[in-house]
Amino acid sequence: MPDRRPPLALVLGLALAACGAPDAAVVPVSEAALAAPPPRLGETAEFDAALARADPDARRLETDAADLAARATALRARAAAMGAAIIDPAVRPRLEAGAAGNQP
Repeated sequence: MPDRRPPLALVLGLALAACGAPDAAVVPVSEAALAAPPPRLGETAEFDAALARADPDARRLETDAADLAARATALRARAAAMGAAIIDPAVRPRLEAGAAGNQP
């Protein structure tokens, strides 16, 4: 049966062709945009005020994260305990022998 995989050169050529921007995406910059002043950056005080308003929420989320981590640890321990054998390993052979004797 012939090998139906594409040659490596074809795959690499297609990959390289896909790296460039399509012709429709190249947009010339207008003279007005080139002459315009750069955008004004916001005042640092505005950012500081926003961060100060968000600080109580961030602290509450940190507390919630610690509580959630403790709850997850407790749930993992509970799940591990549920994975233990339900029937006592010392009793299992007697039960299996009794069940085997009752089969037709």
